[in-house]
Amino acid sequence: MKSKHLTLYAALLLAAAAGTSSAYGQAPEPADIVRTCPAANTALSSTAEEEGPAPAQEREKAWHQTVLHSKPVPTEERTAEKRRTEQPKYAFGVHVGVDLGAAAPWPPAHMRGGAMKMSAVPKLSPSLGLSFTAHMPYRLSLTAELTYKQVGIDAEAWVSGQQFRMPNPDGEDFITRFRGTANVVMNFSMFEIPIYVGYSFGGGRSRIYLGAYYSYILKSQFNTTPLKGLVENPNDPSKPPIMVTPDSPVPPDAMPVFNDYLGKWDAGMLLGYEWQIVPRVKMTARFSMGFKDIFRRGSNYLEYKMLHMRGTVAVSYAFLRYNDKPFRK
Repeated sequence: MKSKHLTLYAALLLAAAAGTSSAYGQAPEPADIVRTCPAANTALSSTAEEEGPAPAQEREKAWHQTVLHSKPVPTEERTAEKRRTEQPKYAFGVHVGVDLGAAAPWPPAHMRGGAMKMSAVPKLSPSLGLSFTAHMPYRLSLTAELTYKQVGIDAEAWVSGQQFRMPNPDGEDFITRFRGTANVVMNFSMFEIPIYVGYSFGGGRSRIYLGAYYSYILKSQFNTTPLKGLVENPNDPSKPPIMVTPDSPVPPDAMPVFNDYLGKWDAGMLLGYEWQIVPRVKMTARFSMGFKDIFRRGSNYLEYKMLHMRGTVAVSYAFLRYNDKPFRK
């Protein structure tokens, strides 16, 4: 008698698990189990022959007890929730990446209408840094980084009337205007400290984030060399314009020296997206924009501001995680 009950219980348990998996986590009806599982059908038939017909309520009660004690099959939602709950609370990481960009005119209206056109080639230099992430409730996280990076471009610009203002300690500032083609070289090396808040989704594998950054600029270079065109002097219209060609470069006193008046720091906002490739390894892409002119306050070399703008692509590895077993995959 006991062996028959054990056989019935095992058959119902296997049938309930199979029915749950095929119905996407929803428990099947008793009639479906008996119809789809031959083992359950045989066990029920043999038990009914020995014990006689049982009331329908008792059979239904026994079936519910079997389903309640059976182990549910994990679904995609349960797997995602488990991944989020197992996420470490704190993590230290190292990252390496590249930056595309440099300083750009702001507002962008100065590059419209043919006033300025630029063909730029970015200088790709690796960036290296450390990060610390604290995971918080409601899928939120807080991350701070320290990164050393180099950004720069080599560009050729076509301008229809670029005005430069050079300080004159003896009186009115000296103004010159250039029309033609010029070579532009920008290089900036810096320590950057971004701090941002992220929101995780997709079972914790994806994260979007928004924050701010501060940069201390170690070395900067901004050289503009006219290649071909005209250099005019609006202060003295009677003075003829200077013709610039590759064989006849512009005089040194006709163009300002930007490197002497570049600032030493920058600050701005950033927006990015992060995706987990494998456990501990993630890829991120972000856009950063500074709010401060690259020139020192009061320089007024140009008719507009030059702001740091760049895109970053990096790969990170979490080498130390709290609330986690060592060497966990």
